[in-house]
Amino acid sequence: MREFKSELIPKPRSSILAPEGKFDLEIGCGAGLHPIQYAIAHPDRHLIAIERTLEKFLKFEKRWKSHECPKNLVPIHDDAISWITHNVANEQLQRVFILYPNPEPKNKNQRWAHMPFLSHLVDKLAKDAELTLASNIKSYIDECVELFADYGLKLKSLSTPTLPGRTHFERKYLKDGQDCYNLVFVKV
Repeated sequence: MREFKSELIPKPRSSILAPEGKFDLEIGCGAGLHPIQYAIAHPDRHLIAIERTLEKFLKFEKRWKSHECPKNLVPIHDDAISWITHNVANEQLQRVFILYPNPEPKNKNQRWAHMPFLSHLVDKLAKDAELTLASNIKSYIDECVELFADYGLKLKSLSTPTLPGRTHFERKYLKDGQDCYNLVFVKV
């Protein structure tokens, strides 16, 4: 396992800081379907949702505004690794969502199970906090099940999402008849 070197991570673009206390985080939230639904369904929880690409973030921001800007949801346009590294304290995260990440078929070092950043992210999780990862690629799921334990994450559940789906990708995959997988890990 390669070592994560936080001193090499550039400062985030966003000036938005993490809230005090514990909160939930979505990494790579795309056009924001899941974070909006989650914030509305969980008004007692605080969610930060980060999207790196401008086009997707602008769709997310528009959706957030059309839903009257839920106060428990903060959209952030930034690189998640930079923002988390410089803004989140150890054991501050209660739930983390990584839904349908790029599977990086040609570069395994860019997949979550092989990224040194994952060890840093686990440090940011509170004890018994959950990390949810979803994918439609069985080999990606199998890799995470096998390797996430090396980072101090224990598989809590494996389920198959159903229609209508939480994200635009999940909806598309399910409508196309593809299998989708939802893993929930807990920090031990």
